[in-house]
Amino acid sequence: MKGGLVDLHIHTTASSDGQHSPEEIFKMATLKKLKAIAFADHNSVDSIDEGLQLSKRYKIELIPCFELNTIYDGMDLHLLAYFIEYKDPAFHEWLHEIHDAKKEQALDRLKALQDLDFPVSLDDLERAAKGQIPSGSTFMTALLRREEGRRDPRLKPYIDGDRCDSPSLNFYRDYFRKGKPAFVPLKVCPTEEGIEKIRQFGGVPVQAHPSDTGDERISELIDAGLMGLEAYSSYHTPEESEHFRQLAQSRGIIATSGSDFHGKRIKPNVEMASVGGNSYEIVERLKDAKRRI
Repeated sequence: MKGGLVDLHIHTTASSDGQHSPEEIFKMATLKKLKAIAFADHNSVDSIDEGLQLSKRYKIELIPCFELNTIYDGMDLHLLAYFIEYKDPAFHEWLHEIHDAKKEQALDRLKALQDLDFPVSLDDLERAAKGQIPSGSTFMTALLRREEGRRDPRLKPYIDGDRCDSPSLNFYRDYFRKGKPAFVPLKVCPTEEGIEKIRQFGGVPVQAHPSDTGDERISELIDAGLMGLEAYSSYHTPEESEHFRQLAQSRGIIATSGSDFHGKRIKPNVEMASVGGNSYEIVERLKDAKRRI
């Protein structure tokens, strides 16, 4: 059956900044009448086994996936790995290397914020991450743990000012992106290597929310084996989504759709299945791409 809607970029509690359990996600997807979803947790496949069991119960297809941090031209660029063969022991060895690098990056980010005189400690960060690798947005929670942090005038815009619509995401954009005060590049996994590894493990590599990458870089990545572009995203305006759809079409790759749903606590304005272009036809195209790897 070709009908039905999908959301192919959803975070669970396997991401340090994911709010909802796999079952809570399936309950929401049921209310949205979705035909397929993908868990796209940060550098983690820990929710996939449970998700595949829930998929049978709720009769909603789950696409095995994860969101990979890579580095390209100094930028932190994210790849979505659809239909990844996540049980391969060699895959887990590689993922362990990524985890080690992400932990080191988190510690370096912490030091960068401390050098900026933000009142945040390693204990604050570990409590906010709840035993998982801190993602960029985890730092917002850590910074607001203390009263002195909540009174810091630099953080006021994220609490009740013009950056409070999505505080964690906005703080990430303002401090951790390339050229920002606490930017720390990931020391492993160039994007080209990430594309190659995803394909090596049977996955279809798609660039997540490419709004600030630039068409020239995207074209270079397509030449390197990128197979899709997340054209429809909560990061994009309708005009940007149409631009990326046309770019994907012109280069013969897949235009995908995903909300990047984390839950109201992290991204208050992002609803599951809230972006356009989310037809089940995308899943069929991803399956066809996997067969061609």
